[in-house]
Amino acid sequence: MNTFLFIFLPYLTVIVFIGGIAFRLTVWRKTPSPGRMTLFPAPSKGAGTFWGVVRESFLFSSLFKGDRTFWGFAWVFHVALLLIFVGHVRVFTDFPALWAALNIDADTMSATFGGIAGVIIALTALVLLVRRIGIVRVREITNSTDFFALILILAILLTGNMMRFGEHFDLELTRTYFSQLMTLSFTGIEIPLSGIFRVHFLLAQLLIIYIPFSKIMHLGGIFFTQTLVQRS
Repeated sequence: MNTFLFIFLPYLTVIVFIGGIAFRLTVWRKTPSPGRMTLFPAPSKGAGTFWGVVRESFLFSSLFKGDRTFWGFAWVFHVALLLIFVGHVRVFTDFPALWAALNIDADTMSATFGGIAGVIIALTALVLLVRRIGIVRVREITNSTDFFALILILAILLTGNMMRFGEHFDLELTRTYFSQLMTLSFTGIEIPLSGIFRVHFLLAQLLIIYIPFSKIMHLGGIFFTQTLVQRS
């Protein structure tokens, strides 16, 4: 079971993730767009459309106009998520020459900002979950898949924080493990023994598999929909 979950499943996860995204992008690209007509006042040039898409994608401007409280939590959540994603790059590889050139103590920076981001994103995810349960108008448009995604994300965040603030996390062993996976070194691969790490990684794989078939794909779909909105 360990061999399947932590040696073969990661490859299957990547295949499903890439294949699922490619399928969704193909469907979106081929879907007829009802907004081919240009409505006034639409951006008259490509630059206007481009900056409109960028503004909506990174600043959530329409959400800011509709619900500023929700916008605040959502924006903080996504910024913290970006910081955590960047921090996880060091789990796969490191750049000691870059840190030395910039005179940065990467371990201290990662521990400080990673810890802060981990706590903040867990709290905001909990707030978003409570919002879906506690606000009637939001609960009415929420289905089981929305709760599943939020609970899964929250579980991943909590187990990640448990590794950071709880039991010892062997970064070098984990980095070696992922390096062996990426170089297809099937013989002698050493799976980290940490139970929390294994649960965290398994949940993360489940989320990655789920992303292409869920609403979380708005991360990619927003560029299609917003381009259409900006042009119409």
